[in-house]
Amino acid sequence: MTVGTAIATAPAQDRLQAAVNDAARHLYDAEVALHIARQTGVGSWISAAYDRLHEAVAGHMAAVDALEACNRAVPPARRAPRPPAAA
Repeated sequence: MTVGTAIATAPAQDRLQAAVNDAARHLYDAEVALHIARQTGVGSWISAAYDRLHEAVAGHMAAVDALEACNRAVPPARRAPRPPAAA
């Protein structure tokens, strides 16, 4: 068995949540890259970082939308329980 097999057989909701988490990491990385680029003052780096951030925002929104669509499609009785919200 390979690592890829475990991901392929995971429930759809788990895969979608993993995609949201991955997209959030990309979003954070893009924000950091933009911050660094702006501090350099190099226009081409800033422009590239803005482009990367735009792509990361779009990717995160798509991942969240897909997860929400899955949650609406799954009856509440069959959903995995959510962990309690952090106080």
